[in-house]
Amino acid sequence: MNKAFCALLLVSLSMGLLSCGGGGAMGGGDGGGGDPGVPCGQAGTKCYSLTVNGVARTYSLHVPSNFQKNTGALVIVLHGSGGSGLKVEPNTGFSTLADQAGFAVAYPDGLVNPGIGQTDWAYFFNDFADDIGFLRQLIGTLQTNVGPDPKKIYVTGFSAGALMSHRVGVQAADLVAAIGSVEGTLVSSTTPQTVPSALGPISVIVLHGDQDKTVRYCGSQTDASQEETFNYWSGSSANSCSSLDTSSALCDSQGNITAVVEKDATHCSGNSEVKFYRLIGGVHEWYSNPMNVSGQVPFNPDFDSNTGVTTTDIVWNFFAGHPKEPLSNHQF
Repeated sequence: MNKAFCALLLVSLSMGLLSCGGGGAMGGGDGGGGDPGVPCGQAGTKCYSLTVNGVARTYSLHVPSNFQKNTGALVIVLHGSGGSGLKVEPNTGFSTLADQAGFAVAYPDGLVNPGIGQTDWAYFFNDFADDIGFLRQLIGTLQTNVGPDPKKIYVTGFSAGALMSHRVGVQAADLVAAIGSVEGTLVSSTTPQTVPSALGPISVIVLHGDQDKTVRYCGSQTDASQEETFNYWSGSSANSCSSLDTSSALCDSQGNITAVVEKDATHCSGNSEVKFYRLIGGVHEWYSNPMNVSGQVPFNPDFDSNTGVTTTDIVWNFFAGHPKEPLSNHQF
């Protein structure tokens, strides 16, 4: 094994970013220009590093044996604040689903944010690291060495990772077909600032618990509400959608939650779609239990076998149905 890479792994271990253990051979490709990687996490997952503007960054990668180069999808999963790629892997179950569905999945690691003393992401107006540069370089590296279909690259995240997925959607829409936000929001900042227009059309799915006390459903002094987030993505700054299945707001003018349980914007540029699901009774959590059972928390009556009934299945099913349209088909 490369001595420099071993040293990086030891440093990462001391930071709690990596915990290498048993793992089988990766199903296809490699994650770093010929670097064989180090087995870690679940069977079939390996750890890698790359350098971004002189900064060493780490990630884990799971490529199942049934992954098909040039046609298979790539899903990038972003952990929450204080987490790591290897922690979010079992919590979401994306590697298990990848083995069934044949897509590759990468779990990048955020850097330690000096302001909070733990791993975090540089979501909008939290610019302590060049995470957009990291994720753009990661996508390019995996495009070369693993070979996903460039029209099937997706990014999802939880909490701070969800906030980062929104920034990716705005500033890397040229590379990413769709994003998935789970218990996050478009922007979290103590200083009012304007989010720039997206680079292009991109499909968006948002799942949010109406009892989330960390990122509040109806917004707060620091966090954009789910309605504001939905309106950004469906509006002229992003996808310019012309059709809404409901004009009702998710929260009323007093900040009370309304009866709306899902919201869908279609007829958008680039054949994109913006989809929101309210998790009734849901808190700040990525749910692996079915959410379509009446009387059970959380619940949404629109979840079924077509949408999926767990967080991971719902996000993946949406991604699978929303590859990026060829540039010639984009309409702005």
